Amino acid sequence: MTSDRDFSLFQTGIQRYAAAMNGNADRIPVCAQLHEFAMKEIGANATEFYTSAELLVTATLEIHETYGIDVPALDYDVYNIEAEAIGQAMKYSETDMPDVDRSKPLIRDREDLKKIQTPDFDTVGRFAQVIEMNHLFCKLIGGQTAPTLNFCAPFSLAANIRGFEQLIMDMYADPDFVRTLFDRIIEELLAPWVLRLKQEFPNARSICGSDATASLPLVDLDILAEWIVPYILRLRELCGPEVYVPNWVGESYLKNPAELLDLKRQVCPDFVEGQDPDVEKLSPGYYKTYARKHNLPLVLGVGAVFLATATPAAVAGRVKYYIQSGDKSDRLILYLCNLGATTPPENVSAAVEAVRKCQLN
Repeated sequence: MTSDRDFSLFQTGIQRYAAAMNGNADRIPVCAQLHEFAMKEIGANATEFYTSAELLVTATLEIHETYGIDVPALDYDVYNIEAEAIGQAMKYSETDMPDVDRSKPLIRDREDLKKIQTPDFDTVGRFAQVIEMNHLFCKLIGGQTAPTLNFCAPFSLAANIRGFEQLIMDMYADPDFVRTLFDRIIEELLAPWVLRLKQEFPNARSICGSDATASLPLVDLDILAEWIVPYILRLRELCGPEVYVPNWVGESYLKNPAELLDLKRQVCPDFVEGQDPDVEKLSPGYYKTYARKHNLPLVLGVGAVFLATATPAAVAGRVKYYIQSGDKSDRLILYLCNLGATTPPENVSAAVEAVRKCQLN
């Protein structure tokens, strides 16, 4: 992997994505989360891969190019960056993506809240690496590329440094403690970090918070409405409308799935996103009807477990079904969710090829 490659071919995919969001693409664009898949494909060890800006960026772009994925996306172990920098214990290995050490939560009592302070983003943790990665990503793609910047959303970050079960118990036993925890996460850590990213990349129009922990059935609608949505909205107020959180799942658990989709629109107002297994259970038509009702583009995600375990024929069949269940006026993007080290390469190829066979005319 070298950083002198020219990946300007992705300008076509970026333009296709923008056209799809406006409803006039030549065909549906494909995007993917694939950092773990890329690590496996190039044969790198995890510790090296996730601590080397050059290796991670160039490998990610190489694999996007190899498999014909239209829209380049820079992803990594996003949930760890802020937590690690303020002192949360981590687990690194040669084979697996880094993760927080859940047996050693950083925040054990009220006194520990003082540990959540604004770091020096140039010297602490991997903040500087994230900035370097995004600069390199833009350089290699060229043009006026504006990266999608990433951060760990407030609830998922709180769960990582306090412990998920303890955080939920705190909401009922000591809500003042939880409010202080979220206040410090927003004021001392996330808002300063997002504003620093905006300073580094002033043309960025997408600042994406990762928040898979805030999904059903791990949480319910009441927790989302009281403890999760308000703090994301607060971060948007402090840092701007470029901030959004798209990746909650679990609406298929509800009698009225639109209740969760309506909450999603509050924190991700520019498009609707549905992922498997919700899309499989509710049907892509359900999401397309909802997106049309609110005049929004739609991102449909083919699930990580399905992509890792299905046959190539089954993958192609699901992709075709998701695309063809609507009409040509749909503003649609296909998302391959979290391609991992166990995802068969032939399944990735099958998904991309199926999209290309479903041309929009």
